[in-house]
Amino acid sequence: MIAWSALGIEFIVSLVAAAGVVAVFALGLRLLAVGAPVEARAATDGGEQVAEGELSLSHSRPAWASLAAYLCFAVAVAAVLYGIYLIIPQFH
Repeated sequence: MIAWSALGIEFIVSLVAAAGVVAVFALGLRLLAVGAPVEARAATDGGEQVAEGELSLSHSRPAWASLAAYLCFAVAVAAVLYGIYLIIPQFH
């Protein structure tokens, strides 16, 4: 006999867990994108400034954003590894 309520609970928990892992990973990617472009003038070998039209863009990301992004990635990887641990019986 199939326990339909248990199957339904398993489906909901799996769906929420999968969405949670994806959301945490996506948050980590978004945190890596934090930082507005900063105009930086590239100097030539002689130390002179380049022409006005030759600006290069670089991104400056705050340290807290990098740390939070790597923490999100670590949480996502830990959740995936824990799921693999639960699935494979030889790990128990």
